[in-house]
Amino acid sequence: MKTALLLGTTGMLNAAAAHATARVKKAVVVSRNADRFSFANDVLDVKLTRVAADYDDTAALLAALERHAPFDLALTWIRPRAELLRAALDALVAPGGLLVEVMGSRSILTGENGAPSIAALRADALAHQPDITYAQVVLGFVREGETSRWLNHEEISAAAIAQMEMPLPRRVAGMLEPWDARPR
Repeated sequence: MKTALLLGTTGMLNAAAAHATARVKKAVVVSRNADRFSFANDVLDVKLTRVAADYDDTAALLAALERHAPFDLALTWIRPRAELLRAALDALVAPGGLLVEVMGSRSILTGENGAPSIAALRADALAHQPDITYAQVVLGFVREGETSRWLNHEEISAAAIAQMEMPLPRRVAGMLEPWDARPR
C-alpha cells in the first residue's frame, strides 16, 4: 500500500494509526493539532504528512486531502453529524482500497420514527461501491462482574487493527447488549 489517511486517530486510535502507518509509504494524519503530532518513532514519523484542520470546515478539509488522494487505506473516527464529510471521503479511497470506519455504540441505534441507524446507512451506501472494502468498527463496552466500563484505548485500537488485517463488514469491539448495562 502506498498512502493512508488517518482522520480522528491521534487519541484513542493512536496504536491503530501507528499500525496503519507501518503498512504504507506515506500517511496523512488530520488533526486540529497535527503539526504537533508524533508517534515518537522516527521510522513512522518520517512517513507522516500532517494536515492541521478541523473537520467542521468540510470544504477546506476536503481540498487539503484531495492533494494527497487517493488513499489505499483510510482509518477514520468522525462525529455522527459530519455526514457530508463521511460521504465525501469515500471518493478519496482508491479502487481496491480499504476504509475502516470507527463508530460509537449509539451509531447502531435507529433514528426517530424508525429511521435507519448511521451504521446501517453507511454500510448500505458503501455496499454500492464495490471497488472499496468497507469495514466498520462499532465500539461497545465491557462487563466486569456487576459493573461495566467503556473500552480503553488498547481495546479500541485492537479492533481497528483487526479490521485492517481481516476486514469484516462490521466488527463490534466489546458488547452492545444489553443496552441498559452500558456504563452511565
